[in-house]
Amino acid sequence: MGLNAGTILQNRYRIVRLLEQGGMGAVYRAWDTRLGVPLALKEMTLQPGLTPHALVQLHWQFQQEAMVLARLSHPHLVRVTDFFEEGDNVYLVMDFVEGESLAERIRREGPLPESQVLAWAGQLLDALAYCHTQGVIHRDVKPQNVIIRPDGRVVLVDFGLVKLWDPHDPRTQTIIRAMGTPEYAPPEQYDSTAGHTDPRSDVYSLGATLYHALTGQAPPTAPQRVVNPAVLAPMRKWNPCVSAQAEAAVSKAIDLQPAARFQSAAEMAAALGGRTPASAPKRQPRRRVPVWVWVLGGLSALILMAGLAAGAIRIVSGHTPTPTPSPTATPTFTSTPTAMPTFTPTPIPTATPTPRPTSTPLPTSTSTPTPTPTATPTQRPPSPVPTYAPTPTYTSAPPPTKRPSPTPAE
Repeated sequence: MGLNAGTILQNRYRIVRLLEQGGMGAVYRAWDTRLGVPLALKEMTLQPGLTPHALVQLHWQFQQEAMVLARLSHPHLVRVTDFFEEGDNVYLVMDFVEGESLAERIRREGPLPESQVLAWAGQLLDALAYCHTQGVIHRDVKPQNVIIRPDGRVVLVDFGLVKLWDPHDPRTQTIIRAMGTPEYAPPEQYDSTAGHTDPRSDVYSLGATLYHALTGQAPPTAPQRVVNPAVLAPMRKWNPCVSAQAEAAVSKAIDLQPAARFQSAAEMAAALGGRTPASAPKRQPRRRVPVWVWVLGGLSALILMAGLAAGAIRIVSGHTPTPTPSPTATPTFTSTPTAMPTFTPTPIPTATPTPRPTSTPLPTSTSTPTPTPTATPTQRPPSPVPTYAPTPTYTSAPPPTKRPSPTPAE
């Protein structure tokens, strides 16, 4: 018997309305009176006629499943926040996801665009791969449990038929066998004794969900296909716009033999993700340029710019600069005339007047600079014959300027 609106469970969760009714129970929209947020409440009704021992095992299993689900954290999985028992039923508390189900979208629009369906498939396969690494098999993937959020992303909800899976013990089974929704349940899920469902079972259910979304037609059940394999029509019979690659991938996912399907959600995602839409041009891969090429290119550019700058300097100055002469070959001069050398010939008794330096500076050469003194030397040369060239020129007043001979007269 279902819960009425306004019913409060655990003195905290108030039932708002029924969202979905199934053979294993129901899902309600509820309100958390303590936190003031909406949530989804999954009620799992126990089957009648269970022995007391089976009831104890069942309660323990639900508690373990709830603890595992509460640790799951993925953007495309609903989050489980609480677990409790009340009366004869067990409840899971989950976040409430705003949006519409994939089943409602198919019912309203019919076959959906392949690019959009494959984008959602990638998100769901990522969520399933995460679940499988955590040892959780969903076992009830179907359009009704795929919620399309207002932002366009999808979230997989309703873990009511979840199974804890041990990859080292494929025969791990739950206390209650749940067949799931017939159109999306793999054939191994119908076996009430073996209980050998594994990640390939979720692959089948998602493949059947994609078949429905791309064709607008729910696939036939596994028992129907066993009796008459031809009952499963090719996808492009219902929707000619479906690509051959998508059709092949979905057909492989819903193969009746688990060994013939994709062996993991990641394998199925790779098969669907490698497809390039026919309407979209193929993009050439972008080649990365090695770092050393950029370094050599930068150095070459700097060298070229330095050469151009040097050439520009030569053009503007009109000549090539000459290196500065060595300081050892140049005598040191000061501006104060202290001891001026006299170059008077020996036979002449008259002393040569002391020359005075003129205030007018000597003209400088416009060619290559030479060590021409511009003032009086500070020391007497070691020899009467000067060793530097050209000989300095001195001016005396009033007599005219004389240039002494470099060699004394005989």
